[in-house]
Amino acid sequence: MGGDVSGLIEQKALAPRANLPIPLYDRIADYMSQHNCRKICSPFVVLLIWEFVARIGWVPDWFLPAPTLVLETLWEIIQSGVLLEHTCASMQRAVVGYSMAAVFGVTLGLLIAWSKLLEDIFDPLIELLRPLSTFALIPIFFLWFGIGETSKIMIIFKSCFFPIALNTIAGIKGVDSKLIDAARSLGANKCQIWVHVLIPAALPTIMTGLRISTALSMMALVGVEMLSSESGLGFMVIDAQRTFDTELVFAGIMVLSIIGFSLDRIARLVERKMLGWHVETSLGGA
Repeated sequence: MGGDVSGLIEQKALAPRANLPIPLYDRIADYMSQHNCRKICSPFVVLLIWEFVARIGWVPDWFLPAPTLVLETLWEIIQSGVLLEHTCASMQRAVVGYSMAAVFGVTLGLLIAWSKLLEDIFDPLIELLRPLSTFALIPIFFLWFGIGETSKIMIIFKSCFFPIALNTIAGIKGVDSKLIDAARSLGANKCQIWVHVLIPAALPTIMTGLRISTALSMMALVGVEMLSSESGLGFMVIDAQRTFDTELVFAGIMVLSIIGFSLDRIARLVERKMLGWHVETSLGGA
Protein backbone atom coordinates (compact mmCIF):
# COMPACT_ATOMS: atom_id res chain seq x y z
CA MET A 1 0.00 0.00 0.00
CA GLY A 2 2.83 2.38 0.96
CA GLY A 3 4.55 1.62 -2.34
CA ASP A 4 1.35 2.43 -4.27
CA VAL A 5 0.92 5.75 -2.45
CA SER A 6 4.52 6.82 -3.05
CA GLY A 7 4.23 5.82 -6.69
CA LEU A 8 1.00 7.81 -7.03
CA ILE A 9 2.62 10.89 -5.45
CA GLU A 10 5.61 10.62 -7.78
CA GLN A 11 3.33 10.23 -10.79
CA LYS A 12 1.34 13.36 -9.84
CA ALA A 13 4.54 15.30 -9.31
CA LEU A 14 5.85 14.36 -12.73
CA ALA A 15 2.58 14.69 -14.63
CA PRO A 16 2.57 18.50 -14.97
CA ARG A 17 6.13 18.47 -16.27
CA ALA A 18 5.18 16.06 -19.01
CA ASN A 19 2.60 18.51 -20.33
CA LEU A 20 4.87 21.56 -20.17
CA PRO A 21 7.10 22.77 -23.02
CA ILE A 22 10.87 22.79 -22.64
CA PRO A 23 11.59 24.77 -19.47
CA LEU A 24 12.86 28.30 -19.92
CA TYR A 25 15.93 27.48 -17.88
CA ASP A 26 16.89 24.67 -20.25
CA ARG A 27 16.47 26.97 -23.25
CA ILE A 28 18.66 29.64 -21.69
CA ALA A 29 21.26 27.06 -20.70
CA ASP A 30 21.26 25.64 -24.21
CA TYR A 31 21.68 29.09 -25.76
CA MET A 32 24.33 30.12 -23.26
CA SER A 33 26.58 27.26 -24.22
CA GLN A 34 30.30 27.74 -24.07
CA HIS A 35 30.48 28.77 -27.74
CA ASN A 36 27.64 31.31 -27.57
CA CYS A 37 28.79 32.64 -24.21
CA ARG A 38 32.16 33.57 -25.65
CA LYS A 39 30.48 35.36 -28.55
CA ILE A 40 28.23 37.35 -26.23
CA CYS A 41 30.78 38.16 -23.54
CA SER A 42 33.69 39.30 -25.71
CA PRO A 43 32.13 42.66 -26.77
CA PHE A 44 31.11 43.43 -23.17
CA VAL A 45 34.63 42.69 -21.92
CA VAL A 46 36.04 45.11 -24.48
CA LEU A 47 33.54 47.79 -23.41
CA LEU A 48 34.40 47.30 -19.73
CA ILE A 49 38.12 47.65 -20.44
CA TRP A 50 37.41 50.71 -22.58
CA GLU A 51 35.30 52.29 -19.80
CA PHE A 52 37.97 51.57 -17.20
CA VAL A 53 40.79 53.05 -19.28
CA ALA A 54 38.75 56.19 -20.06
CA ARG A 55 37.49 56.74 -16.49
CA ILE A 56 40.85 56.49 -14.75
CA GLY A 57 42.24 59.16 -17.07
CA TRP A 58 44.88 57.19 -18.95
CA VAL A 59 43.70 58.91 -22.12
CA PRO A 60 41.97 62.30 -22.54
CA ASP A 61 38.24 62.41 -23.26
CA TRP A 62 38.69 64.05 -26.65
CA PHE A 63 40.88 61.13 -27.70
CA LEU A 64 38.86 58.22 -26.30
CA PRO A 65 35.58 59.10 -24.56
CA ALA A 66 34.05 56.60 -22.15
CA PRO A 67 31.41 54.25 -23.62
CA THR A 68 28.81 55.64 -21.21
CA LEU A 69 29.34 59.13 -22.66
CA VAL A 70 29.08 57.72 -26.17
CA LEU A 71 25.83 55.96 -25.26
CA GLU A 72 24.44 59.22 -23.83
CA THR A 73 25.21 60.98 -27.11
CA LEU A 74 23.70 58.08 -29.03
CA TRP A 75 20.49 58.34 -27.01
CA GLU A 76 20.33 62.09 -27.68
CA ILE A 77 20.55 61.71 -31.47
CA ILE A 78 17.98 58.89 -31.32
CA GLN A 79 15.52 61.12 -29.46
CA SER A 80 16.13 64.08 -31.74
CA GLY A 81 15.55 62.00 -34.89
CA VAL A 82 18.96 62.86 -36.34
CA LEU A 83 20.12 59.24 -36.26
CA LEU A 84 17.01 57.97 -38.03
CA GLU A 85 17.37 60.56 -40.78
CA HIS A 86 21.01 59.74 -41.50
CA THR A 87 20.49 55.98 -41.16
CA CYS A 88 17.62 55.97 -43.66
CA ALA A 89 19.70 57.94 -46.16
CA SER A 90 22.64 55.56 -45.82
CA MET A 91 20.61 52.36 -45.95
CA GLN A 92 18.73 53.49 -49.05
CA ARG A 93 22.02 53.96 -50.91
CA ALA A 94 23.47 50.72 -49.59
CA VAL A 95 20.41 48.61 -50.43
CA VAL A 96 20.09 49.94 -53.99
CA GLY A 97 23.80 49.56 -54.77
CA TYR A 98 24.02 46.13 -53.18
CA SER A 99 20.87 44.87 -54.90
CA MET A 100 22.13 45.98 -58.31
CA ALA A 101 25.47 44.28 -57.67
CA ALA A 102 23.75 41.07 -56.56
CA VAL A 103 21.54 40.89 -59.66
CA PHE A 104 24.22 41.77 -62.20
CA GLY A 105 27.00 39.87 -60.39
CA VAL A 106 25.14 36.58 -60.12
CA THR A 107 23.75 36.88 -63.66
CA LEU A 108 27.12 37.64 -65.26
CA GLY A 109 28.81 34.97 -63.16
CA LEU A 110 26.37 32.32 -64.36
CA LEU A 111 26.75 33.43 -67.98
CA ILE A 112 30.55 33.35 -67.79
CA ALA A 113 30.48 29.89 -66.21
CA TRP A 114 28.06 28.73 -68.93
CA SER A 115 29.86 30.12 -72.00
CA LYS A 116 33.54 29.79 -72.82
CA LEU A 117 33.16 32.65 -75.30
CA LEU A 118 31.82 35.00 -72.62
CA GLU A 119 34.58 33.91 -70.26
CA ASP A 120 37.23 34.81 -72.84
CA ILE A 121 35.61 38.21 -73.35
CA PHE A 122 34.86 39.23 -69.76
CA ASP A 123 37.64 37.54 -67.75
CA PRO A 124 40.40 39.98 -68.85
CA LEU A 125 38.09 42.95 -68.22
CA ILE A 126 37.19 41.71 -64.74
CA GLU A 127 40.79 41.09 -63.81
CA LEU A 128 41.82 44.53 -65.09
CA LEU A 129 39.11 46.40 -63.18
CA ARG A 130 38.90 44.31 -60.02
CA PRO A 131 42.27 45.34 -58.49
CA LEU A 132 41.49 49.05 -58.91
CA SER A 133 40.70 50.74 -55.64
CA THR A 134 37.10 51.86 -55.44
CA PHE A 135 38.15 55.22 -53.99
CA ALA A 136 40.63 55.74 -56.83
CA LEU A 137 37.66 55.64 -59.20
CA ILE A 138 35.58 58.14 -57.24
CA PRO A 139 36.75 61.17 -59.33
CA ILE A 140 35.70 59.33 -62.51
CA PHE A 141 32.32 58.41 -61.05
CA PHE A 142 31.80 62.03 -60.01
CA LEU A 143 32.63 63.18 -63.56
CA TRP A 144 30.33 60.61 -65.14
CA PHE A 145 27.39 60.63 -62.73
CA GLY A 146 27.77 63.91 -60.83
CA ILE A 147 27.99 64.23 -57.04
CA GLY A 148 24.40 63.18 -56.40
CA GLU A 149 22.92 59.84 -55.40
CA THR A 150 23.78 58.03 -58.65
CA SER A 151 27.54 58.28 -58.16
CA LYS A 152 27.28 57.01 -54.57
CA ILE A 153 25.17 54.04 -55.65
CA MET A 154 27.58 53.19 -58.47
CA ILE A 155 30.54 53.27 -56.08
CA ILE A 156 28.75 50.79 -53.80
CA PHE A 157 27.87 48.73 -56.87
CA LYS A 158 31.52 48.54 -57.92
CA SER A 159 32.61 47.45 -54.44
CA CYS A 160 30.10 44.61 -54.25
CA PHE A 161 29.96 43.43 -57.86
CA PHE A 162 33.29 41.64 -58.23
CA PRO A 163 33.15 39.43 -55.10
CA ILE A 164 29.64 38.31 -56.07
CA ALA A 165 30.51 37.62 -59.70
CA LEU A 166 33.77 35.80 -58.91
CA ASN A 167 32.18 33.66 -56.19
CA THR A 168 29.40 32.72 -58.59
CA ILE A 169 31.91 31.65 -61.24
CA ALA A 170 34.00 29.74 -58.69
CA GLY A 171 30.91 28.04 -57.27
CA ILE A 172 29.73 26.74 -60.65
CA LYS A 173 33.20 25.64 -61.75
CA GLY A 174 33.85 23.97 -58.42
CA VAL A 175 30.92 21.56 -58.65
CA ASP A 176 32.04 17.94 -58.44
CA SER A 177 32.08 16.39 -61.92
CA LYS A 178 30.72 13.16 -60.45
CA LEU A 179 27.44 14.92 -59.70
CA ILE A 180 27.18 16.02 -63.33
CA ASP A 181 28.01 12.53 -64.61
CA ALA A 182 25.43 11.00 -62.27
CA ALA A 183 22.76 13.41 -63.53
CA ARG A 184 23.62 12.63 -67.14
CA SER A 185 23.46 8.91 -66.49
CA LEU A 186 19.92 9.42 -65.18
CA GLY A 187 18.93 11.13 -68.44
CA ALA A 188 19.09 14.79 -67.36
CA ASN A 189 19.51 17.32 -70.15
CA LYS A 190 21.70 20.42 -69.98
CA CYS A 191 18.97 22.67 -68.59
CA GLN A 192 18.05 20.15 -65.90
CA ILE A 193 21.72 19.78 -64.92
CA TRP A 194 21.97 23.54 -64.44
CA VAL A 195 18.75 23.88 -62.49
CA HIS A 196 18.97 20.75 -60.33
CA VAL A 197 22.74 20.15 -60.00
CA LEU A 198 25.03 23.08 -60.80
CA ILE A 199 23.16 26.00 -59.24
CA PRO A 200 22.14 24.17 -56.01
CA ALA A 201 25.68 22.82 -55.56
CA ALA A 202 27.17 26.29 -56.15
CA LEU A 203 24.76 28.11 -53.81
CA PRO A 204 27.03 27.92 -50.70
CA THR A 205 29.83 29.71 -52.57
CA ILE A 206 27.43 32.21 -54.14
CA MET A 207 25.90 32.98 -50.74
CA THR A 208 29.38 33.53 -49.31
CA GLY A 209 30.04 36.16 -51.98
CA LEU A 210 26.74 37.85 -51.22
CA ARG A 211 27.46 37.85 -47.48
CA ILE A 212 30.97 39.28 -47.93
CA SER A 213 29.56 42.05 -50.08
CA THR A 214 27.25 43.26 -47.31
CA ALA A 215 30.29 44.46 -45.36
CA LEU A 216 31.91 45.89 -48.49
CA SER A 217 28.77 47.89 -49.23
CA MET A 218 28.93 49.56 -45.82
CA MET A 219 32.65 50.30 -46.18
CA ALA A 220 32.17 51.93 -49.58
CA LEU A 221 29.08 53.78 -48.37
CA VAL A 222 30.84 55.41 -45.42
CA GLY A 223 33.84 56.39 -47.52
CA VAL A 224 31.85 58.10 -50.24
CA GLU A 225 29.56 59.83 -47.74
CA MET A 226 32.60 61.26 -45.98
CA LEU A 227 33.91 62.63 -49.25
CA SER A 228 30.77 64.04 -50.82
CA SER A 229 27.44 64.02 -49.05
CA GLU A 230 25.14 66.13 -46.93
CA SER A 231 23.38 63.21 -45.29
CA GLY A 232 24.13 59.70 -44.11
CA LEU A 233 26.08 58.13 -41.28
CA GLY A 234 29.42 58.76 -42.96
CA PHE A 235 28.59 62.46 -43.27
CA MET A 236 27.46 62.55 -39.64
CA VAL A 237 30.79 61.09 -38.48
CA ILE A 238 33.01 63.35 -40.59
CA ASP A 239 30.94 66.43 -39.68
CA ALA A 240 31.35 65.61 -35.98
CA GLN A 241 35.08 65.21 -36.50
CA ARG A 242 35.31 68.72 -37.94
CA THR A 243 33.85 70.12 -34.72
CA PHE A 244 35.90 67.79 -32.46
CA ASP A 245 32.71 66.14 -31.17
CA THR A 246 34.43 62.86 -30.35
CA GLU A 247 31.42 61.38 -28.56
CA LEU A 248 29.31 61.79 -31.71
CA VAL A 249 32.10 60.34 -33.85
CA PHE A 250 32.21 57.20 -31.73
CA ALA A 251 28.41 57.06 -31.59
CA GLY A 252 28.30 57.05 -35.39
CA ILE A 253 31.00 54.39 -35.56
CA MET A 254 29.07 52.30 -33.04
CA VAL A 255 25.90 52.55 -35.14
CA LEU A 256 27.81 51.56 -38.28
CA SER A 257 29.30 48.59 -36.46
CA ILE A 258 25.88 47.46 -35.22
CA ILE A 259 24.36 47.81 -38.69
CA GLY A 260 27.21 45.85 -40.27
CA PHE A 261 26.94 43.14 -37.64
CA SER A 262 23.15 42.95 -38.08
CA LEU A 263 23.43 42.68 -41.86
CA ASP A 264 25.91 39.85 -41.50
CA ARG A 265 23.60 38.03 -39.06
CA ILE A 266 20.67 38.48 -41.47
CA ALA A 267 22.78 37.15 -44.35
CA ARG A 268 23.79 34.14 -42.26
CA LEU A 269 20.16 33.49 -41.34
CA VAL A 270 19.07 33.63 -44.98
CA GLU A 271 21.96 31.35 -45.87
CA ARG A 272 20.89 28.77 -43.27
CA LYS A 273 17.27 28.92 -44.44
CA MET A 274 18.19 28.49 -48.10
CA LEU A 275 20.93 25.91 -47.51
CA GLY A 276 19.40 23.73 -44.84
CA TRP A 277 20.91 20.70 -46.55
CA HIS A 278 24.44 22.14 -46.47
CA VAL A 279 26.65 21.03 -43.56
CA GLU A 280 29.62 23.22 -42.67
CA THR A 281 32.83 21.43 -41.79
CA SER A 282 34.73 22.26 -38.61
CA LEU A 283 38.22 21.43 -37.38
CA GLY A 284 36.74 20.77 -33.97
CA GLY A 285 39.02 23.12 -32.06
CA ALA A 286 38.21 24.48 -28.62
